[in-house]
Amino acid sequence: MRNDLLRRIALEHPSLTGATLRIADVLLSAPEAALKMSMAELSEAAQTSDPTVVRFFRRFDCADYQDFKVRLGQGLIPQAPFDYEAITNADTPESVCSKIVNNSLHAIQRFARDVDSAAIERATQYLIDAKGIFLFGLGISETIAFDAEHKFFRLGLHCRVVLESQRQLLLAPTLRNDEVAVFFSHSGSTKSLVMAAAMAKGKGAVTIAICAPGSRLAQTCDLTVAVPAYENTELYTPLTARINHLLVVNMLVAMLGLRQGRELPDNLAALDPWFTDKFMD
Repeated sequence: MRNDLLRRIALEHPSLTGATLRIADVLLSAPEAALKMSMAELSEAAQTSDPTVVRFFRRFDCADYQDFKVRLGQGLIPQAPFDYEAITNADTPESVCSKIVNNSLHAIQRFARDVDSAAIERATQYLIDAKGIFLFGLGISETIAFDAEHKFFRLGLHCRVVLESQRQLLLAPTLRNDEVAVFFSHSGSTKSLVMAAAMAKGKGAVTIAICAPGSRLAQTCDLTVAVPAYENTELYTPLTARINHLLVVNMLVAMLGLRQGRELPDNLAALDPWFTDKFMD
């Protein structure tokens, strides 16, 4: 997966403060101009000092200022826009199948550039350390929460899906500091989820958002695994909208398997035969 510095800075922007926020603003507002700046010029533009700029690029795993500028330049290479082909009444069965597959592939390929592996790693550690895991989702995001519960349970984690906004708002303030609340949301703007996250965080529970970067939910939770919305979902929810959320769950499962020392961390053991009784012929 390509490490895009500008995307990482944009994803972390909501959590930055003070001088680091000013540096990020300079880079995001005029990256082409920043690419031509010396360290002293960048420090002056951000009204800060050279040591602060050094700490800033080290925050993003850059070896030195030259490495920082090289990776900044890589982020300016034009990327193909997200290609979403709408299905219409004129489509044939063949074209419907082709568009569904192509739209899904485009969404996954775009996410491969955007996914933050460091956030996946941090989320994995929180889940490993938790005494209990509570999974929150509403609407279509409930299916993602159920998928996570099914897979986490098979890894031996103590987890539970919490459905309905009223139940979520009742449960959130009862969580403890040794528990984790995971919130699934495509937009990250559902009011009741944001309220539940604030309540759980206020009681000391670790809160993880799997949602759009920069959203209300992302700003509320302790950690965000950002899943950008590549399509306009204000009026419609395209069929590809949840694919990358499912991929995040699988990434967490694989990382959890690694931490547990499993020989095949990206595979789950089959359920007990009595639970999945099958015909043998």
